[in-house]
Amino acid sequence: MSSPPDLVDPVDLLATPPHDAYSLLELGVAWDDLAGVEAQIAGALRLFVITRDPLEWLPDRGSAWATSNGDGDGLELPMYITRDDVLRRLATAGGDVSTAVGPLCETVVLGAIRCQGVLLAGGYPELAFRGEVPRLLGPGGDSGRVGTPTVTLRHAGWEPIGLGAIQDLVQDACGPVDFDRSTIALPTSDEPRAGCPACAGVRFGFPGELAEAQSAMCERHRGAAEQITASRIARARASNPAGWRAIGKASARTNGLPEPTAMPAPERRHGHVGRNDPCPCGSGRKYKQCCGK
Repeated sequence: MSSPPDLVDPVDLLATPPHDAYSLLELGVAWDDLAGVEAQIAGALRLFVITRDPLEWLPDRGSAWATSNGDGDGLELPMYITRDDVLRRLATAGGDVSTAVGPLCETVVLGAIRCQGVLLAGGYPELAFRGEVPRLLGPGGDSGRVGTPTVTLRHAGWEPIGLGAIQDLVQDACGPVDFDRSTIALPTSDEPRAGCPACAGVRFGFPGELAEAQSAMCERHRGAAEQITASRIARARASNPAGWRAIGKASARTNGLPEPTAMPAPERRHGHVGRNDPCPCGSGRKYKQCCGK
């Protein structure tokens, strides 16, 4: 049984690499004296330390990334930083984790406050990728406005890097991908079959839980599950071909599966692409044979 987070020193966990090459550790971040929209934005920050960048094939990646997820009803500011970078910062901060990573957290919150309108409306990821609003980890002139937060351990242990983290990192690097991962409830059946989890009213996480449950489903529900999967994947691919390929490659990499040979790169949003030029989505094919069809 693992110890509660408040009884575990985050520095001890950071000093001990996990067995899984692609793992993350969530830290808690808190400010004491904020109010109003500043408190709302600061409360949305989620800080993850990752052992290895799943998108390391991309050039000039740096070691810390932040993006925004929100549609007006909710807001989340996921921030990722490599374990190696945290260890370097700890070495110059006397081993204090708040001093080591707190300034980066403040930078993200201040960046979010500066573009709070577009961020709360849900438009930040696309506009940031296009360069029309500043990046959350970009330079700012109001350092110290909200101060350094207290950083503690939120979950007492390393966990595998999952699809949600990969989608966040791809969104920052390649722009948003419209990949709907909401829970699925399949239609009820007039003739329920014993043993079919969908007939029993089970709801499924997507894509993993739905895929795992399909072999036990009745024929009707298996077909419905396949249609939903195909529809969601088609929409995601059409929304951002380069981003979708990056999600696939990073997911294969983190799960130890064979990876696509192409190195997906962010699609150029400006400038002309010739029909015989390499496709900017990173597929390795000519533009006319790929996204230019």
